[in-house]
Amino acid sequence: MLGYFIFRQMYPFGKSSLLTVDLGQQYIDFFAFFRRTLLHDPSNFFYSFSKALGGGMLGEWAYYLMSPFNLLLLFFPGKALTAGVLFLTLLKYGCAGLSFAFLLRKTQFQRGPLIPLFSTSYALMGWFIANQLNLLWLDAAIFLPLIIYGLIQLLTNGKSRLYIWLLGLMLIDNYYMGYMICLFLVFFFCWHETVYYQNFKNVLKNLWHFCLHSLAAVGIAAVILVPTFFSLLDSKGQYTQQSISFKFEYQPLKMLSKFVIGSFNFEQMPSGYPNLFIGSLALIGFLLYFLNNHFKLKERLASMILTVFLFFSLCFEPLDLFWHGFQFPVWYPYRFSFIVSFWMLFLAARSFKKMPLPSIGKLAVAAVLYGSLLCYVLINIKKFTFLSKETLFLTVIFALFITIILGIFAYSYPKHLKLAASLLLLVSIAELGTNAVYSLNNLSYLTQLDYSQPATALAKNSRELKTLDSSLYRTGQVYSRTKNDGLANGLNSGSYFSSALEKSIPDFYGMMGNPDGDNYVTYSNGTIVSDALLGMKYFITAKGAGEITSRQPLTPLTEKPDLRTYRSVTSNVLTQTYRNSNALGLGYVANRKLKTLKDFSDNPINYQTQWLSAAVGATENTRYFQAVDFNEVIFQNVNQQVNLTDATLRRNDLSKEAQVVFKFTPKTNNSYYLTLGPSLDSDNVSFFLNNRQLNQYNTFRHATIVNIANHSKGTEVILTAKFKKQLLWLNNFVLYQLNNKLAKQQIRRIKQQPVSFTQHSQRSLTAKVNVTRPHQLFATTIPYSKGWHVKINGRQVSTYKIQGTFLSFDLPHGKSRIQLSYWPPYFGIGLLISLVSLFGTFLVSWWIKPKRRRKK
Repeated sequence: MLGYFIFRQMYPFGKSSLLTVDLGQQYIDFFAFFRRTLLHDPSNFFYSFSKALGGGMLGEWAYYLMSPFNLLLLFFPGKALTAGVLFLTLLKYGCAGLSFAFLLRKTQFQRGPLIPLFSTSYALMGWFIANQLNLLWLDAAIFLPLIIYGLIQLLTNGKSRLYIWLLGLMLIDNYYMGYMICLFLVFFFCWHETVYYQNFKNVLKNLWHFCLHSLAAVGIAAVILVPTFFSLLDSKGQYTQQSISFKFEYQPLKMLSKFVIGSFNFEQMPSGYPNLFIGSLALIGFLLYFLNNHFKLKERLASMILTVFLFFSLCFEPLDLFWHGFQFPVWYPYRFSFIVSFWMLFLAARSFKKMPLPSIGKLAVAAVLYGSLLCYVLINIKKFTFLSKETLFLTVIFALFITIILGIFAYSYPKHLKLAASLLLLVSIAELGTNAVYSLNNLSYLTQLDYSQPATALAKNSRELKTLDSSLYRTGQVYSRTKNDGLANGLNSGSYFSSALEKSIPDFYGMMGNPDGDNYVTYSNGTIVSDALLGMKYFITAKGAGEITSRQPLTPLTEKPDLRTYRSVTSNVLTQTYRNSNALGLGYVANRKLKTLKDFSDNPINYQTQWLSAAVGATENTRYFQAVDFNEVIFQNVNQQVNLTDATLRRNDLSKEAQVVFKFTPKTNNSYYLTLGPSLDSDNVSFFLNNRQLNQYNTFRHATIVNIANHSKGTEVILTAKFKKQLLWLNNFVLYQLNNKLAKQQIRRIKQQPVSFTQHSQRSLTAKVNVTRPHQLFATTIPYSKGWHVKINGRQVSTYKIQGTFLSFDLPHGKSRIQLSYWPPYFGIGLLISLVSLFGTFLVSWWIKPKRRRKK
């Protein structure tokens, strides 16, 4: 694999990098956060204001960052982090092969050249290659053989320490993949007890040991598992599948296509078939196992039952959901297929142990079955866009080589057994390497420059702001590399991408007019009102990003003409930073009307209006935004409409381009915003602002707000909508003018009762406030959590949720000192369970050792 990376010029060996899809858009930023937390700010372990608007981080660490391998990344600062990712990937390939080799050697399933043969098949199996970019999952493939060996030791010799510690460490490392391994351990236990059955009493004894030691491992990991479980109830747990269809997700025979070389490409990531490639020899060995009469019929039947169950799990919806915790995976389907590949390789290695070289008859049967598989793929190859006749031909060639070697040396067994094993090793490594090359060549990767330029610029912006202002605030982005820029660089940017994002945050962003999804939010579409209320004190923009001829290497995230009302404070070669004097802090004194603020669906203008009015105690009829008409609308190859909002436009001539040009000339220097419904995303229409591409986030599932003018009095603004399909629905398409003066007056009213934060960290805040009006509460834009505890003048007070999202509490009249502190919910309980489990494990181990010595 190192040879392949060097050949592909992966950094530090060239200009490319390993970054692709989630590795480049998500994990690399988590790794930067990992380094920053351990080296500079350990309080980020429990809580971070860089997580969207703020949030508990223990669940994020449990899913993304608890791998002990990540410590290697501490030696790769800044832009060299991509080199650390490469070496981390290589290390995991090596450790996967090593752990399977350990299992083979300790169980005496194999010896000599067949150990590296099967261990390399395991390390370079299709699942590992396809998920090379999902570094956080690869540990599961490393731990699985070791845990299985520990379980075998527990059931055969009563030795428990290896099993307990390895399973406990796996659950701490990644609870999600650990859950899948735990399920397989149950099935493997049943298989083992069937194969090695002695008497019912022994089965009960082993069952007791299995349950007891498994619970001990879970107990050791409870310090992570317990708080993570409760945090999941607010995030992924909200999306648990409520109804299950008893159906096949695809025609089951189609998964046979994944045994062919190069059976992976980008299209297989969001929705594909399970990755099962293990190489021709391993597949032939797996087939031969069931023909091998050296194994009792009882064992082969038990293995067949488990095999059938595993393969049905790969295509039958209820079983698929069962392995994934009753949630359909978002991208990367059939994530547990590494367990199926392990099982096949386990049986294949076991088969060759008792039958070093198969008889010609059995080999012929296996060859016919394998040939039938390849014939099926050839006949249906047009249905598999990820395959080509070239890769199928290569698979056939390697299969023939291996079959011929097995057939020739079967006659001379055992005289030339070592030579046969060596030849099989060479051919298998060539086949596995070929599959890796063809599979990984199907993906595109970020160049090192694509990563290093924005990463370096963001790091520089972060340092400049920390020098300029050491208080607690949020920083909006007008350029970005990913949604986790803030997380990677210590900027509270309001954007975030994580599989464990609390559901209330996307719900809030959707109401506010910003892009959101089940696992991400992007603060890209703020208004002067939302910028102020959310405490967006600074904004960083790329210089010249709005110019048609700009060669700016930083990618614009959004339009932000409102920056003309903010003050420039710092500047460098690539970026400029503006200060928003309207910004409130993360907490402010507000009227208690905010308690009764209603939810608004697809009406962000109304939501922001009601939020500001409720905060100051104004009447509900106060209007900050006013709908305005376009001066001129030109329909080109489109049916004309008088009323634009929610109108459906149709392309007249399907063979020609269609577009609508909207023109207006602002009569004031106020801010102008356009609302766009979800049907106006980049899949349906391309927007151009004054003859250049509109900078706007591509997809959104609720109405979003686009800032298109500010300080543009008398200057014509031209917006062009170019059709991508036959129909275009102008869902929530409305142009608004903000009364900037009125909005700023209301914001200044809130500031008349200032909140002064005297101390702050990621998990504790201290503030002083003087309440001068009746019926006031302390409103924060910190997401509500049971982990936040509040004291006013030294006395504990109750908290509650406002706006369905934020932390709040009542305030007494006059001067108050407020202390907020965060402690992860249920962390104390989990820590206690872990300590008790550790003490119990050591105590039992200390008590059992002398008894074993006496027996010996």
